[in-house]
Amino acid sequence: KNDPSLETKRSYAHAMKLRAAMTYGFGHSEFCGSHPWHLADSGEWRGNPSVSDQVSNYMISLRKRKARSGEVAMSSRAITPDLMHKLYEWNHRAENWTIQPYTPGSRNPGVRL
Repeated sequence: KNDPSLETKRSYAHAMKLRAAMTYGFGHSEFCGSHPWHLADSGEWRGNPSVSDQVSNYMISLRKRKARSGEVAMSSRAITPDLMHKLYEWNHRAENWTIQPYTPGSRNPGVRL
């Protein structure tokens, strides 16, 4: 049985999300930061492993393999005249021009373009 969630987890986009999460997590560690993973003069490994040359090369290779196998990037989509009209209407609504105080969770999940 094909599990659609497995297909998502095997995608290049999913790999990029995982790498971004690791880069963020390691980046906030006092020992890693944003420096690439490297062997220091002291003999200790330092830096952020997710921004190492090896991981970067792997991600480039993965992107090429996924493209060759027919995976289509979902990072963008065509903007149709209908979508442009909806964006225009949304941006010209009075409630979108009134500055409101930030309240967490105040978004209306049912509102979509």
